[in-house]
Amino acid sequence: MSERLARPAAIALVGVLLVFPLGRLVFEALFDAGPFDVLARPGVRTAVFNSIWSSVAAATLALLAGAALAYVTDRLRPVAGSALRAAVVATLIIPPFVSALSWQATFAPFGLLDDLTGLSLGWVEGRAGVVVVLAVNSAPLAFLIVAAALRSSRAGDLDWSARAAGAGPGRVLRQVTIPLIRPALVGGWLVGFAAALSSFGVPIVLGSPAGFHTLTTRVFQAVAFSAQPGAFGEAVMLATMLAGVALVVVVASDAGIGRTTMLADERGPIPPTERAPAWASLAAWTYVAVTLVVPLGGLVLRAVTKAIGLSAAPANWTLANFSGSLDARTWEAFGRSALLAATAAIIAVLVAGLFVHLERRGAARWGPAALVMFAVPGTSVAIAMSIAYGRWLANTVLIIVIAYVAKLLALAHRPLSSAIAGLHPNQTRAAAASGASPGRTLRRIVTPLMRPALVAGWLLVFVFAVHELTISSLLHGPGTETLAVVILDYQQIGDPTATAALAVVLAGVVGAVALPLVWLQRAWQGTR
Repeated sequence: MSERLARPAAIALVGVLLVFPLGRLVFEALFDAGPFDVLARPGVRTAVFNSIWSSVAAATLALLAGAALAYVTDRLRPVAGSALRAAVVATLIIPPFVSALSWQATFAPFGLLDDLTGLSLGWVEGRAGVVVVLAVNSAPLAFLIVAAALRSSRAGDLDWSARAAGAGPGRVLRQVTIPLIRPALVGGWLVGFAAALSSFGVPIVLGSPAGFHTLTTRVFQAVAFSAQPGAFGEAVMLATMLAGVALVVVVASDAGIGRTTMLADERGPIPPTERAPAWASLAAWTYVAVTLVVPLGGLVLRAVTKAIGLSAAPANWTLANFSGSLDARTWEAFGRSALLAATAAIIAVLVAGLFVHLERRGAARWGPAALVMFAVPGTSVAIAMSIAYGRWLANTVLIIVIAYVAKLLALAHRPLSSAIAGLHPNQTRAAAASGASPGRTLRRIVTPLMRPALVAGWLLVFVFAVHELTISSLLHGPGTETLAVVILDYQQIGDPTATAALAVVLAGVVGAVALPLVWLQRAWQGTR
């Protein structure tokens, strides 16, 4: 694409994916939805209160867990430290509603714990369960943010200097480490709050059956089930509130996290030299087992057990739950999910490539436009797209693809931006000096060097799109259901074994597709 067309094309894409949908959402909320009438409804006030306090509680728990794990892995040398880091981050790959289903299958009544010990955690299905599972899902975000701050060279230097002066580990932690990484701690909490506030899968699985409703589930009910004339106006107003709060929180967190980059210098992170106490390694691995390994094991056992209430002993195992749930509708939804995710990933990579091309040519930064939509909750994205394009595209796969691209564009932009920043200008200048056209330079020089980043960006978008639930559940119509929507349908009608079987299939697919990202991350970073 010529330089003359590239910039107008980018402006048009930002308008289609961001400005027009969000502008219509805000306009409808302010002038057509009756904001004061909506906020005066008792159910809405309850949902707002539930969303705020549960997000605060989940973000606090997530920060405590994530920061503790970051300290153990990056200030100490725990047993199998590399595997521990991978296990903590792996929680990000598990779809949140699958995580909720796994906790339900393991710890709730008639779950694995009940089967093995006769005990169960009744609070899992209710507000406490929502908070705990939200915290578990958000803890890896806090872990990554705090670990990045801890691994900065300046933070390490000051820690070791304090210890060399005779300060004990506890005093160093209180008086040196925590003050130094405080912006990262604040940023980690804010990111956890935004993630919990925008979550739909966890509260719909664990909260709604117990009468615990949040803003996201209230929007879903208003759109999907309510026949009242003002229901959609309520959904619009609540979606606008979610978007506004999330954007403010993410901007604040970005400012806080950005200050932690001041700690870094060119020497890179200092590796830990002190071996972790046995209790610290044990506690970290116990956390991984309780929050990840055991729940997924419980989900698998529920998927292969003949019926709820039967022991999970091998004598009661069967594959009939898989064969029964993988019917024609499910296979169609599975294929549709893969096709939609692949299409959205291709488009997102192309759009991200256009953005980074313009950024490399010295034009304005286009990445923040992608980050804005990534920060907006999926509930708000779906309602915005419905208002903007529903007149022409309602109940079609095209509106779902547009929403996917808008929501996940930042995932494609990040690896491409990192990779192209590592390309030395002399590489393209030499090609131009030898007479190569811009197109030939792109094909022969730039694209091969960026291939790992291109594949990584495609895989990132595909992984998150193929298990996406929030947008799909609000925008799908007859014949456009995705696999995540089918799983939610089974859960809503009360078929736990079929739900578990399909959740295992989805988690397996996501895990298999995500595995290459580990190698690809090293490859695209290696170009820098």
